[in-house]
Parts: sequence; C-alpha cells; structure tokens
Amino acid sequence: MIKWDKNFSIKNLQLDKQHELIFDIADIADNLAKKIQSDDIDKPEELKEELKKVLLKLFQYAKVHFKEEEKFMENIDFPLIDEHKYSHRVLLERAKDLLKYSNDILKLSEELSILTKDWVFEHFANEDLWLSNFTSKAIHLKEINYTLEHYIKLKSIKLDLSKEENHDYICNCPLRIHKVPETIHQELVSKESILRCETCEQILIHLDKFDPKENFEILNQKFESIKEQLNYE
Repeated sequence: MIKWDKNFSIKNLQLDKQHELIFDIADIADNLAKKIQSDDIDKPEELKEELKKVLLKLFQYAKVHFKEEEKFMENIDFPLIDEHKYSHRVLLERAKDLLKYSNDILKLSEELSILTKDWVFEHFANEDLWLSNFTSKAIHLKEINYTLEHYIKLKSIKLDLSKEENHDYICNCPLRIHKVPETIHQELVSKESILRCETCEQILIHLDKFDPKENFEILNQKFESIKEQLNYE
C-alpha cells in the first residue's frame, strides 16, 4: 500500500494535505492497474470509467497543488524555484500524454500507475522535501533527507528491494550496522549522495572502506576525513 505518514511532512499543513492526496491517487491507480492486468475482468468499461476519474483527480490535484506550492516557494525565496517549476511542467505534460491511451484500458492503467509512483518518489518525496529543508537549515544538494528506513520504504514503491544484496554501513553509533540494499548503495556511490543516521545524525559510511583490524581511533579519523571530502559539516 502506498501510504503517506507524518515522516513525509514538509512542515506545511496545507501542502501536507495535498501530498496525502497524491499518495491516495497513486494507491488507487496502482490497485486499478493490478485489477485490469488480471485475467478475470468482468466489467472492463466500469474500470475504464474509474481510470478516467483517477486521471481527472490527478489533473485537479496538479492545478491546485502546483499553484500553492509555487506561491509558497516565492514567499520563502526558495533558491531552486526555477528547477522546481520545470519539474511541475514536466509532470503536467506526462499527465496530458496519458490521454493518448484513452482507448487502451490496459496501457492507460499501466502508464497511470507508473506516473503516480514516479510523482510520489521523484517529485514529492525528493524535490518537495527541499522546501522544508530550506526553511530549517542550509541546503546540501547531495544529501538524501530521509532516514534509511523511510528511504527504503519510498524506493519500495517502485522496486522490490527485499531480494537485493545488502551492504553494511556504519555511523558514529557504537556497534551499529545499517543494512543498505544494493539499489540504494549504488545510488550513494554513483551520485556521491549521503544518508544520515537518525540517531547520531552523522553520515553513513560503507564498511568496506575500513579494515576491521584497525582500532576505533583510526576508524574515527577516517570517518572525519571522508566527511571533509564530501564538504559536509
């Protein structure tokens, strides 16, 4: 189930309510897609009408949400406003493109499910969180602003991470090992992104970078060195 919870809040009540709606739309679209792709469709025309209603709801959401969000960004002088507005335009174009599948119920259901999941993960869960982050601290463009637990939850909306190999990461918490799925590990490596521990609030470091025979003082020195390389304070 694609469900919003308070951990995804951007600390703006109005925008949070709108974000809850897109989670609901994504969940409805995903369930409809699974139903339509099954072999026991009794009333395909009824499902087609449901899909059209979901698509209409998506357009209505976009119209309200983008207007309110862009107004909010202007009020706080958000430095990434142009990039954010561009993302809005891209999402609207993708939503409009779905109309070309209006006579193909299977393709429409698949594309609507993909779009809403992308919307939740790529735009809302990543880009929108910068709004909250900007109001509370400096922006670190390489930082993933979720705990590992919630980032795995978001990634799992689009991918099955349960069968992936896990990589061991450490933080400043004594004897704590963070299990990071392969997909997220590759993202951290290839994009030089960083995740922080929700307890000690320090960045997670891949354990393979360390020799386990070294003592804790040397490990800590390496940890500080890697932080400096990332220009992270």
